[in-house]
Amino acid sequence: MSKTLRSWDVDQRLLLPPSVGELVPAGHLVHFVRETARESLDLSTILGAYAEERGYPPYHPVMMTALLLYAYCQGVYSSRRIERACEERMDFRAITAHQTPDFRTIAEFRRRHLKALGALFGQVLALCQEAGLVKLGHVALDGTKLHANASKHKAMSYGRMKKAAPERAAEVAKWFAEAETTGEAEDAEYGADRRGDELPEWVVDKVKRLAKMREAMAALEAEAAAQASATGSRTGGPQTRAMAQRLKRGGHRSRYRLRKQTVEPVFGQIKAARGFRQFLLRGLEQVRQEWNLVCMAHNLLKLAGACGVTR
Repeated sequence: MSKTLRSWDVDQRLLLPPSVGELVPAGHLVHFVRETARESLDLSTILGAYAEERGYPPYHPVMMTALLLYAYCQGVYSSRRIERACEERMDFRAITAHQTPDFRTIAEFRRRHLKALGALFGQVLALCQEAGLVKLGHVALDGTKLHANASKHKAMSYGRMKKAAPERAAEVAKWFAEAETTGEAEDAEYGADRRGDELPEWVVDKVKRLAKMREAMAALEAEAAAQASATGSRTGGPQTRAMAQRLKRGGHRSRYRLRKQTVEPVFGQIKAARGFRQFLLRGLEQVRQEWNLVCMAHNLLKLAGACGVTR
């Protein structure tokens, strides 16, 4: 008797399509981000930009905002990848209600409202403060390296190449002259028939190598004994012991050590866990606002965890 299997009919159509809330489990992060954008964030600046009656109706600005926030929380930053996720992933469809804005629309929305989106960082931070996640009193500063997006104005045009060609030729000639001078100096130092990276004679000869190693070991042992003797004499004094004790206590209580649990883990989570290693936008001001978006997504995830959302 064969095992009874569940039905698998890929051509079966749904008579009643599921609601957005049923696409993913109830405790999913997507519900938290969507409802936060709908109910807790002041998006009047973005909504106020849509006063023109003419033209085809645009996607709802609150939906687009929630889509960007959720995408950043998921480590999806490229507008093309966001479009693909709207087509393929149920969690993204729970944001868009089965709508699939194309990557140009997503990129244009982000570009048009970048400043307003970056300003939402303060609102999310206020929500975190209400949830007890923000405590003022100690500020930690740290730096990290991220790749930038090269400016199109720095690209090499034909005119710039024509102008830079003589400079490059002079620079190459300088390199060749330096190389020739260096070659002559190395010939004088190592000999005309030697490269300079040959092994010393004592390394090649086994007997000489053993004698050299014994000589080095004896020198190291003598140095270690001298250091131990000097250290012992320096530690019979009370001031030295007091200073060592003070440094030991200060090291454990140092505010500098707090960076390991405050700002450094943030960079690790943003870059390693959510894969943000390069800015997509160009220009210092746009980069600042893009970084605000990234940090806002980080704080949203912290807020979601405080509210019991674990997925």
